[in-house]
Amino acid sequence: RRSSDLSKNDPHILGKESIGKLLLQYSIPAIIGMTITSIYNIIDSIFIGHGVGAMAIAGLAISFPLMNLVVAFCTLVSAGGSTLASIRLGQKDLKGATEILSHTLMLCITNSVFFGILSFIFLGASHDTLPYARSFMQVILLGTPITYTMIGLNNVMRATGYPKKAMLTSMVTVVANIILAPIFIFHFEWGMRGAATATVISQLIGMVWVVSHFMQKESTVHFE
Repeated sequence: RRSSDLSKNDPHILGKESIGKLLLQYSIPAIIGMTITSIYNIIDSIFIGHGVGAMAIAGLAISFPLMNLVVAFCTLVSAGGSTLASIRLGQKDLKGATEILSHTLMLCITNSVFFGILSFIFLGASHDTLPYARSFMQVILLGTPITYTMIGLNNVMRATGYPKKAMLTSMVTVVANIILAPIFIFHFEWGMRGAATATVISQLIGMVWVVSHFMQKESTVHFE
């Protein structure tokens, strides 16, 4: 098979191509996507530092470990779901892969609601930084179902033969955040809530992008 065929979305390509070619095709977009996603924190820090102040940066720093924990629990579900979906496709069990897609979505939503409520209740910080951290994380945690759905299904998208499209999800969300964050922070003067709102809306755009992919019947695995 020619290397040019690697650009095609063949669900069974993992069982046909050489490991070296597949490693490049899947790992490079994944690395680029993860690098772009990490820019979220840098963007928020810059805009919040200029628009809200130094104490807001301290409050934001408190929220980062909690945000990483949210992503970690989401990865717990999405990594397992995407691996199982790949195995089913390797077995040419398209129905089984479709069922795993639905199970991954439901687990992401259930897990996000449970974790979001728990974190919402027990979020704590110092007297000076708590108002900033709480203002930011309250919005972020309310948007946890959006975050879980986007990350969870995006991993399944990559595992079912669309690594470049999964990478574009990260690009879309970051570009949207770069546009929305300064508008909400500086123009509307929403402060920490503005930064968080920009993040959630950006992830909502990414979620719509991913869900629309699985709504298309042309997709290897799609909702039924």
